[in-house]
Amino acid sequence: ALIEMSDHLVIVESPLYDGRAAAVFAEARRLVPGKPIRHVINSHHHFDHAGGLRAAAAEGATLITSAMAKPSIERALANPNRISPDLLARSGRSANIVGVRGQYELTDGKRRIEIYEIDASIHAQGFLMVYLPKERLLIEADAYTPLAAGMPPPAVANANNLNLVQNIDRLRLSVERILPLHGRMVPMSELHAAIGRKS
Repeated sequence: ALIEMSDHLVIVESPLYDGRAAAVFAEARRLVPGKPIRHVINSHHHFDHAGGLRAAAAEGATLITSAMAKPSIERALANPNRISPDLLARSGRSANIVGVRGQYELTDGKRRIEIYEIDASIHAQGFLMVYLPKERLLIEADAYTPLAAGMPPPAVANANNLNLVQNIDRLRLSVERILPLHGRMVPMSELHAAIGRKS
């Protein structure tokens, strides 16, 4: 997910590996030319979400991850990668990593990005979600993936879905839409239907 700020860009997730992450950054620069990619927010340590963090560091972006995941990501990014140098090894840059414990905020004075730990997740420890309060948009990965349009809700609610709603409630976030990083953007009512709650 690409978030445009007044003088820079923020990307949520640098996925998979160098080639995929580089394509994401190239598309961000094509969509919004002239603004640097200043921050890359990593939701959690699983490879499909963290595999491109070395490429993000090569861009010079500050990486934002959970405080719990930060030590392992620091070790991965400190690897010299000499046999077949990747983008980070070729860039000569060092990674700048921020570890989030609880919550963290980015702002340019006009747009605010709120980053929260998802408490008590069974999917991952040190699991982050991103909330844009002005847009009432929640960006998350793996805590909720919508079913295909028109599918009936499951007979038994998914524990990850329940946990996400508990965290939204706990934080008193006024979510109108959810942008899952695996799946289509949906209204909050679809998540409520998935857990059997009437909106």
